[in-house]
Amino acid sequence: MSKGLCWIRRDIRLHDHAALSHCADQNTQVYLAFIFDNDILDPLKKRAPGDRRVQFIVESLAEIQAQLKQYNATVIIRYGNPVDIIPTLVKDFEIDNVYFNRDYSPYAQKRDAAVTQTIIDMGKQVHTFKDCVIFEPTEVLNATQQPYKVFTPYSTAWKLKLESLLPLPTYPVRQDRFAPLPQEPHLDTEDKLLHFAGFTPEPLILKGGTRQGLKRLADFAQKMSNYDHDRDYPAIDGTSLLSVYLRHGCISVRDMVVTALSQHNIGAQKWLNELVWREFYQVIFYYFPQVNTQPFQQKFNSLVFPTSEEYLAKFKAGQTGFPIIDAAMRCLNQTGCMHNRLRMVTASFLTKILLVDWKRGERYFSWKLLDYELQSNNGGWQWSAGIGCDAAPYFRIFNPTTQSKTYDPDGKFIRQFCPELKDLNNKDIHNPIEANSLPLSFQLGRDYPFPIVDYKINRKKALDLYHSAANEEKNAKTI
Repeated sequence: MSKGLCWIRRDIRLHDHAALSHCADQNTQVYLAFIFDNDILDPLKKRAPGDRRVQFIVESLAEIQAQLKQYNATVIIRYGNPVDIIPTLVKDFEIDNVYFNRDYSPYAQKRDAAVTQTIIDMGKQVHTFKDCVIFEPTEVLNATQQPYKVFTPYSTAWKLKLESLLPLPTYPVRQDRFAPLPQEPHLDTEDKLLHFAGFTPEPLILKGGTRQGLKRLADFAQKMSNYDHDRDYPAIDGTSLLSVYLRHGCISVRDMVVTALSQHNIGAQKWLNELVWREFYQVIFYYFPQVNTQPFQQKFNSLVFPTSEEYLAKFKAGQTGFPIIDAAMRCLNQTGCMHNRLRMVTASFLTKILLVDWKRGERYFSWKLLDYELQSNNGGWQWSAGIGCDAAPYFRIFNPTTQSKTYDPDGKFIRQFCPELKDLNNKDIHNPIEANSLPLSFQLGRDYPFPIVDYKINRKKALDLYHSAANEEKNAKTI
């Protein structure tokens, strides 16, 4: 008999799971373990007693626990440092082999290397697998075996390589190999799991778990053909809302790619591109780790944002006096979700109109986004700030009023999250300061703030700031 331990992290599911499938095939008894990593969670506790992401993880774990009950099995759940806990579990349960899927974030790579070395030193085997991506950062390179720095050629190469891989591999899990193990009484409900992790309940608009993820995927497939159009309108239910299920592995990336390939329309192609963007940003972070704190475009290394703390605070609170910005930020604060177009518009506004350092906005989103993923969040902010790889030129600045009129023409999204503006007409709601007349009961400056900056003036300031930084780098190279 051999015993295998599968350490689940960002892959909280029991189907199409590379590490778990191999563990069940190669061992007669399978143990599952999930560690609430204190290095990740302790900083979150200092900011707030509740966290929607932890809530989502707990709901996803609870679903797995319920599934495992029919096999008299459970997930071994611990809190602490995985570098210490995984070896302890190997010893306590007399494990022969440890399995886990690879994670490409800098912290995870360092943590996993430490765990692997300790297990090997114990005389045990460690097996790791590709699972959360279709192609790892080292698999799609250019003709000179260098990483792509521009999305379009990367996407072309990615899709060509995908064709050679079809049909995509699947990883079924043998259900008869789970080791009998009673569920611990203090971890047998969502509330107990959340308390064990040290957090209080948070309301979620997206419930965790594979069941919900697969249902949402099936529902989205019915409207995917319209995705290329509907994806830009925040008041339309036109996006998949699957990023959080992918982030925590409730469904596999293969589930999503197969669904995209099942249709032959522009909407499906656009949605597949979003999955490719995710892997492209992982490539950038893998080969250019300095982007964690520095612009990808080195010509902007000298760019220093004035960064008003007052402006940043009002941006976070959704009190800037720019309705589409405020609605987007309030949506983020209330739900943990933000529409893709609004992520670009708000990031552009913070950096290029409020002139606040992009890293401050990136950090706030990292605290709030339910689907937060380091590489994608970093890449999106650098793209919007005009300093990243394949980024919008620095002189491209989203006008929030124009964006609002174009993509929320009836003000439906604004009214949902800025109800104080609900009585304004569909024209004035986008920019109350320029309204010819306002409702008698409404007073600008009392019921809703005046714009905290003059858009045109600050747009020029931003252009001068970026132009100066770009020229300073150019002159330095000339010298």
